[in-house]
Amino acid sequence: MRKIISLFAFAAVLAAQSPSEDKRLVFSTFNGGDRYDDATAVAVDPGGFIYVAGESESRDIPVKPVGGKPLTSAVFKAYLTKYSAEGKEVLWRAQIGGSSNTVAHAVALDKDGNVYVAGTTGARDLPLLHPIQDKQGGLNICFVMKFDPEGTLLFSTYFGGERNEEGLALALDSAGSIYLAGRASSTQLPVKNAMQAQISGGGQDAFIAKITPDFQLAYATYLGGNSGTDNIYAIAVGPDDSLYVAGETMSTGMATEGAYITQPQSYSSFVARVKPEGDGLMYFTYVGWKGGYTKIQGLTVDRDGRAYVVGHTSSKQLPTSENALQTAFGGGFRDAFLLRLSVDGTAAEYLTYLGGSSSGPTDPDETATAVKIDARGYVHVTGYTNSPDFPGFRALQPNHGGKFDAFLLRLDLDQKQLISSTFWGGAEGDESLALTLGPGESAYIAGITYSSDLPLSANALQTKLGSGNDAFVCQICDPWLGIWFGDLSEARFTYVVGGEVPAPINSVVYAGCPQAFPAEGPESTEPWLILEKDGNSVPMKLKFSVNPDGLAPGEYTTIIKVTVNDAFHPVLEIPVTLVVQEPPVVVEEPSPAN
Repeated sequence: MRKIISLFAFAAVLAAQSPSEDKRLVFSTFNGGDRYDDATAVAVDPGGFIYVAGESESRDIPVKPVGGKPLTSAVFKAYLTKYSAEGKEVLWRAQIGGSSNTVAHAVALDKDGNVYVAGTTGARDLPLLHPIQDKQGGLNICFVMKFDPEGTLLFSTYFGGERNEEGLALALDSAGSIYLAGRASSTQLPVKNAMQAQISGGGQDAFIAKITPDFQLAYATYLGGNSGTDNIYAIAVGPDDSLYVAGETMSTGMATEGAYITQPQSYSSFVARVKPEGDGLMYFTYVGWKGGYTKIQGLTVDRDGRAYVVGHTSSKQLPTSENALQTAFGGGFRDAFLLRLSVDGTAAEYLTYLGGSSSGPTDPDETATAVKIDARGYVHVTGYTNSPDFPGFRALQPNHGGKFDAFLLRLDLDQKQLISSTFWGGAEGDESLALTLGPGESAYIAGITYSSDLPLSANALQTKLGSGNDAFVCQICDPWLGIWFGDLSEARFTYVVGGEVPAPINSVVYAGCPQAFPAEGPESTEPWLILEKDGNSVPMKLKFSVNPDGLAPGEYTTIIKVTVNDAFHPVLEIPVTLVVQEPPVVVEEPSPAN
């Protein structure tokens, strides 16, 4: 037995049913037509509406071309699709492009429900609106577009120079400013207020651009060194609106003083925090270890300003943290990894491998493509694997389906606790390329599938693979039990002997999910407590009433339990208290003397 098995010996498979029958699956569907389709980005608004972006070669999907001009000359077009909550219907699908290939790489939402998409295009006739750059002077160039919730174009621009750029990452700050990042080989990038005004000697650098809410270029800068391998794959905005970027580099001499790793190790990656005005770096650290290459693909930031990155590494020498979920390399050629940096980028607070033992037929083993943090501080990671022994726990799909399967896991770093981990795929290749978190406990993954037997939900909008491959979208909601008392904080009653009986207290037991989960209980064995419920599933309305007749003064307590076997913490304990008080003593005033 290899080491990883003992590390995950505590993990047992919960689900015996098929993935499509698991109550935690909200929806899963194909999304494609008669040719190539993928999904590279996904976002969800507070109402549960789902936005998916990617590229498509298909000709038989109903779409609305942005700008109204049918796109017949380009092979690949970008698209942006809006689904209703829980994936019940496609509300609109915008086709983005022009006379040459266009691909979408990133999507983001602002607080008003507007949706932004960024990517790369070779088209010189992209529909533009309020552009900061209205010419396409290179081979490929970046683009950014903004749509309102109904799919109306509000902003569209090129960004790039005379050679080749790719827009790979997109983020928004609290004011609605747009951050675009990727890689550039042009020497004439439209820099402004730059910390690095010229491309480095390597011939390819990363770049960062900030666009204000009123569509002005706030700053644009190169970021790179002497190797020509500098790329930004992921960006995120922190709690103070500072920008974090992550990607690959082999360039030397870029680390800031005291950085976690000060020199590139073999083929390395990096994480950097950018000053608010874009004119310098708060920190820059390499991420890479001896004996192999390391590639970062996903980045997020928690409420304390700590960066989390995921990707893959072939190094067997990771200095994993004491509380790592997996301290040893799983086997094969590469493993996924998860790293949490300190706020100042000087140390690794958490570092773990995530991988199985398979060496795979072609592109081997694991990679993690995206990472998110939920409201509880738990970390969600997605990617894909061809290891049948990739660690699973409370899995919707406990068995590896085929060549490559997507995976989705959720873990508590501080407690070294895996909350759930599942495969998602069929007999062929399935890759999860994007992840987002929605209302409550919902997680959404999207990517590309070649499997005609991909697990689908009963409400799938598309039940058959459209061609050799399709995009896919999946929503999973893992219940987490809680109770809401409205304006009150608990079920607590006070009764004064001889007075009025306290009014009932109404509450709702919830699971943070749109779907219902079978529940056991609650029941009361106390004669003073009257309990009413509206069904046998969660969400469940509860009404607490008390009958204090015959009770002596004092405090009476009981615990009411609701059990949902699908939940990670399956038992919700609800304390109920009744305080019985003596009536106040009436002191008679003495009669006045005659």
